[in-house]
Amino acid sequence: MERKTKYLCTMGERAKDISYIDRLGEYLQQNPTIFGWLMVALGAVFLYGSIRRWGWLFEGGDGMFNIAWVAETFGFRTAQILFVLLSLLFVGAGIAWVYFS
Repeated sequence: MERKTKYLCTMGERAKDISYIDRLGEYLQQNPTIFGWLMVALGAVFLYGSIRRWGWLFEGGDGMFNIAWVAETFGFRTAQILFVLLSLLFVGAGIAWVYFS
């Protein structure tokens, strides 16, 4: 039986991906406040998710120190408070980015 391997993308498609990332980088350089609004939106989602106790926010990864380690070591409430503070930091940094750029 002959086994055929299909590649996910060809070299030409990879070049399109790279140029898309370059275009995105140029767009963000031309409109720097967009990055700040993205940080505000990400912080708002994290804040809402940590208040609502979304499971995927507090799941562990392969890293040694992550939010699941904090939850197992110091308790879920401590991890939740740290995640709320982190999300507020994202919102504050995003607002500062929009204000100063």
